[in-house]
Amino acid sequence: MTRLLLCLLLLTPCLAAEATITSIFKAPVTGKITKLDVQGRLEVEIKGSEVPERVPLDEVEEITFGFKGDERKPEEAPLRVYLVNGDILHGAAEDGPADDEEVFMLKGTRFGTLAINIQAVKRIEVVRNVQPNVLPELDAKADCDVAYFAPEGNQPAQTDPDSELVRVVKDGLWLYNEILDEDNLAGNKFAWARIRGVVCLRGDYRPYDKLMGICTLRDGSVLSGAVKSWGEGKLSIEHTVLKKEIVLDENALISVTMKNGRYVYLSDLPFADTPEERPYYLPSEFKYDDYLFKVRKDQAQGGGPLSIRGKVYPKGLGVHAISRLSFDLNRGYKRFLADVGLDDSAGDLGSVEFKVYADGKLVYESGVLRRTTDAKPIDIDVLNVSKIVLEVTAADNADIQDRANWANAKVVR
Repeated sequence: MTRLLLCLLLLTPCLAAEATITSIFKAPVTGKITKLDVQGRLEVEIKGSEVPERVPLDEVEEITFGFKGDERKPEEAPLRVYLVNGDILHGAAEDGPADDEEVFMLKGTRFGTLAINIQAVKRIEVVRNVQPNVLPELDAKADCDVAYFAPEGNQPAQTDPDSELVRVVKDGLWLYNEILDEDNLAGNKFAWARIRGVVCLRGDYRPYDKLMGICTLRDGSVLSGAVKSWGEGKLSIEHTVLKKEIVLDENALISVTMKNGRYVYLSDLPFADTPEERPYYLPSEFKYDDYLFKVRKDQAQGGGPLSIRGKVYPKGLGVHAISRLSFDLNRGYKRFLADVGLDDSAGDLGSVEFKVYADGKLVYESGVLRRTTDAKPIDIDVLNVSKIVLEVTAADNADIQDRANWANAKVVR
């Protein structure tokens, strides 16, 4: 009987998961999303109610499904692929079409198989050979890709600063070096075991300025695109870089964060002034250009995702005390919203205070927060405010381990 029930469950089509929809103008709504109507509203079936709730998609902040992340296995997802728009995909490379060497297939555990052009790839990392975000970004003056090699035997890791990613296949990749390979334009093939990663030179990416959803999957992948349809436990997005429709099961998702709606994330705005950031004990020869803990947009200090008490935030500002950031609002917004707290990567000694200034006036103080403190929500009236300043100061223990997050910080029109 147990086996029969298991078989029936496996054969049952994907059903809609219960979602919690947080929006900027309504209290959170929990229910099953039945459709995206022609007016751009999510229709939500509420248990015990005969009348569905309708939430405009451009007012949605986040849609969560209550699922936890998967334990990723290197044999199932041996690669981390970063796209030029900041998306991250975990999967295994497959051979691409025979008539297009620049396209490869990436098979993920939660998003199926995607065709990816190497011109959309900013970096590829081999999970077994390198930790996330360890390989440095390319210098602004770089004119070619940089490949990092895994050590063989007792050899130290090596670098080829004059390489170019030519092709990705199932069992490795092809790299070309103009000096070494000369007329061999196909380059040479390297097995994945020999590669730590390749950081690719790509042109400037123009951010997508229309309404889109940032989909965080249970395998840790992130896919961004315009939401085209939603219903029967599935949503489809038109990906901003891959330029194709991707269908995702709700059961594969942790959350969908909406962007470019009736609010603007501060991490998508320029700073009004150069950030004021410095260590607690300021050395006489301090130079800001050499400071290691500059603000990171949409990342925590250390390069990982923004995370407070286990909750991952796709947008926000990761700083280190002491930090002071300013943004011009030009009297164009009504509210400032954020969750603030210590990042999960901060140590036990971390302790900070968050402060917000509106046109020079102190309008918010968090009190001392530690890594064991839950995220504190902020909702501040900024109507007619010209400039907002976000400050993080050190509390106890000077600035030791003071990694702090302005998570999902945004201003509402």
